[in-house]
Amino acid sequence: MAPLQRSDSFRRRYRKTVARGLLAFLLPLAVSATLSASDANNPVEYQDDQTGVTVTVVSRPLVFAHERGTFSFPAGTLAPRDYVTLAAAAVDRGGRMSYVLIGYFWSVGVPEPWDNARRAHEPIVLQLENRRIELVPENTSARDAGISTALHRPPIDPATPTLYAIDVATMALIAESPHPVLYSGEESAALKYELFEDRKPALRELARRLNDTN
Repeated sequence: MAPLQRSDSFRRRYRKTVARGLLAFLLPLAVSATLSASDANNPVEYQDDQTGVTVTVVSRPLVFAHERGTFSFPAGTLAPRDYVTLAAAAVDRGGRMSYVLIGYFWSVGVPEPWDNARRAHEPIVLQLENRRIELVPENTSARDAGISTALHRPPIDPATPTLYAIDVATMALIAESPHPVLYSGEESAALKYELFEDRKPALRELARRLNDTN
């Protein structure tokens, strides 16, 4: 069944919503620029009030962007992009540790980003120079993993978190890579996402903190 056609008024409302959401996403970046590097990159540790576990999460997630060049928008509207947010976290269940990347697929400036939900259920690949890391979605929710709060959720709804298992050594490897690139989808038609902003120091600090406590 073909998707319903969206009216021009719907598209205008969508663009305004996206613009507000993107502003909410970018504003903390401007605020964090006024903080010292150590403050901005310090991991955040808290006890989840619903699950009772201790969560340590990266202060600033990695965000990758894919430019969409096939859409035409009036001057002054947002450039169409697809994004992937990856936030590293550690879950401590009474000394039993697990490590995850919390992923979100979302879009800005695209009226009908129908394929984000599909991509969230497919493996992704991180290319780190000559190292290729494939990440397969876990068959569990963030809540079941002990994380009831939507950590580093992007400003555009809907955005359901996808979990990927990882270890501290791989976190450190990603953080030290000069130019990590993310690929999503089948290899023959994979979308390429470039690093949108270099937040690797925050991931590096999280990996260091976890190494020190192990």
